[in-house]
Amino acid sequence: MSITHAGLALVWLSLVLCPQVQAEGLIAVTVRPLAQLEVYPESAAPAMTVSLNDAPITAQIDAQLTEMAVRVGDAVKAGQVLAQLACQDFELERTRLQGERQASQARLELAGWQLQQTETLAAQQTVPQEQVQEKRAQLSVLRGELAANAARIDTTTRQIGHCSVKAPFSGVVTARLIGIGQFVTRSTPLLRLLDTGHCEVSAQVSSREVAALTQAKTLTFEYNSQHYPLRLRTIVPTIRPETGSQEVRLDFSGRKAEPGAAGRLVWRNPAPHLAAEALLKRGEQWGVFTASAGMAHFQPLPDAQPGHPALIALPPGTPIVVSGQYGLNDGMPITVQTDTPPKADSKGQP
Repeated sequence: MSITHAGLALVWLSLVLCPQVQAEGLIAVTVRPLAQLEVYPESAAPAMTVSLNDAPITAQIDAQLTEMAVRVGDAVKAGQVLAQLACQDFELERTRLQGERQASQARLELAGWQLQQTETLAAQQTVPQEQVQEKRAQLSVLRGELAANAARIDTTTRQIGHCSVKAPFSGVVTARLIGIGQFVTRSTPLLRLLDTGHCEVSAQVSSREVAALTQAKTLTFEYNSQHYPLRLRTIVPTIRPETGSQEVRLDFSGRKAEPGAAGRLVWRNPAPHLAAEALLKRGEQWGVFTASAGMAHFQPLPDAQPGHPALIALPPGTPIVVSGQYGLNDGMPITVQTDTPPKADSKGQP
C-alpha cells in the first residue's frame, strides 16, 4: 500500500523533531488479528436415547391366557402373535347370533311377502288400510332386529380377533407380566414391548445455551466412544426451575444408538470466542486490549467469565494484544509488533 506525501512528511517530522518518542514512554506489545485467535468452543449436555414406543401390551377381552408365544429378549415384527387367549365362549356366541340372524332373515322375508299380499287386497278394498300400515311396521321392526343382530355378530367377531394378541409395532419383548392359565380382564398388561426402530435423543440443555445449539452446524450424540450424527427436532418451551435447563429432542440422521443409551449431546458454538487465557480484568470487567493509532484500548466483553471462552463481536481484522497486555491500561501509548503465529490446525474451527 503506497504512503501519501502528507504521511511521509508526518513520519519525517516525528523522527526529526521527536527522535526519542519511539523509544521512551511506550510499552512494547505484540498483536495478532482476531481472526487468528478465534475459537469455537465445544459444548455438551447429558443426553439419552429414548424409544418412541415403549408400552405394555394389554388384553382387549376378558378371557384366560392359554399361550405366550414369545419370551423376554425376542425380536418381533408388527402384527406377529404374542399371546393367545381362550376363545371358545366368543365363538359359541357368534354361532348363536348367526342362528338368530337366519331366523330373523326368514321372518323378514315372510313379512315382506305378507305386506305385498295385504297391499294387493287393500288395492281391491278387501282389507282396511290399517292392516297395510301394520304389516309395514312389522317389516321395519324385523329389519331393525336384523341390523342389530349383524352389529352383535361384528362385535363378537372383533372379540374373537382379540383372542390373538398381536404386536402393534416391531420391537423387542422386555418383560412378561403374566403367566399361562391366569384369567385376565380387559386392559390387563400381558407383556412389555420396546420399539427399537423408532427412537430419538432427549437432552437437558441449559437455557442460556439453547440459542447457540439451534445455530450449531453439527450435532452429535456421543456414547461408548461412538459418535452418532443428529438433527434438531424440537425444543420443549419450558424451563425446569430446579436446573434452569430445557429438554431438547433430536432425530438420528444416520445410524442409531440403542434405546436407553446414556451419553452426551455435543455441539460446537458457531459464534467466534476468545480463549479463556486471552482474557484479563480491569476494574470489574473482563475483556481484551486492542491496538489502534498507537494506543491501547480495553474492550470489555460483557458475557465473559473467568476460566471460560468469551463471546467476542469485533471485526476479524481487529489487532488483539497478545503480549505485554498485563501492564496496560486503557489509553496507554504503545509500540506495536505484529506476531506471526505457526500454522493453525483444524481445532477450534467451526
